Amino acid sequence: MYPVQLNLMNKNIVIIGGGTIAYRKAKNILKENPQSLTIISKKFLPEFFELEHHNFKLITKCYDKHDIQHADLVIAATNHQSINNQIKDDAKSTQWVNHCGDKAQSDFFNMLEITYENIKINFRSEGQDYNKMKKMAQAVERFLTEFYEEENSCQNKNL
Repeated sequence: MYPVQLNLMNKNIVIIGGGTIAYRKAKNILKENPQSLTIISKKFLPEFFELEHHNFKLITKCYDKHDIQHADLVIAATNHQSINNQIKDDAKSTQWVNHCGDKAQSDFFNMLEITYENIKINFRSEGQDYNKMKKMAQAVERFLTEFYEEENSCQNKNL
């Protein structure tokens, strides 16, 4: 996979699914101020109802291929492999699809990003163990904070 960051500001994004993975992706996508984010699911975690954005919609219904017709980016994040497969099959070749249940059917993977001062560091698990990657990112973040606090402390003592 080619590492890249996407500008989502003028993009229409659709997420199919209302669980933990869909929520995590929605929360991070909204930080990038997309043109629109539509999330479609029969059920949603309560946290979804706390999300706010001027072009953010929750639609309670079953997936239909017309739901992704105008999407630039599609995330198939249901608990049902067959539905995720159908979403991928329904997508046009010009649409980018993240199939959360099968990395082989994904056009892209999300990366976990940490920020230290003005530097961003991205981690990716190749669609594998997200929890392991998250722990590693937290360890790196702790290391950077401790290392540079110690370095700054030493520099201040030498002044």
